[in-house]
Amino acid sequence: MEGLRFLKVQDLQATRPEDVEEILGKIPDFESFNQALHELIFDPQLGILATWSDLDAARQMEEVGRLLRWGRADAGRGLVWSSW
Repeated sequence: MEGLRFLKVQDLQATRPEDVEEILGKIPDFESFNQALHELIFDPQLGILATWSDLDAARQMEEVGRLLRWGRADAGRGLVWSSW
C-alpha cells in the first residue's frame, strides 16, 4: 500500500516497450496526471481507498467479483478496459 504513494506514470512498465511509449505519449503533463491519480486513490472522502474501506466485506467481494468477470470477459486482451 505504501508503494502507491510513490506511484508515477512515467515509471510504468510493460512487456512491450512500444506500449510504454504509446501510453506515455498520450499524457501531456506527467505531474498533473500523477496528482490526479493520487487524488483518485487517496482522497479521504472520494478516493478509491476511502470508499473501499466504507464497504462491508460482502460488498467488497461483490466488487472484486465484478472486476474479475470483466477481466475474464476480456480474456486478457485489454479490449474491455480500453473502452472503460
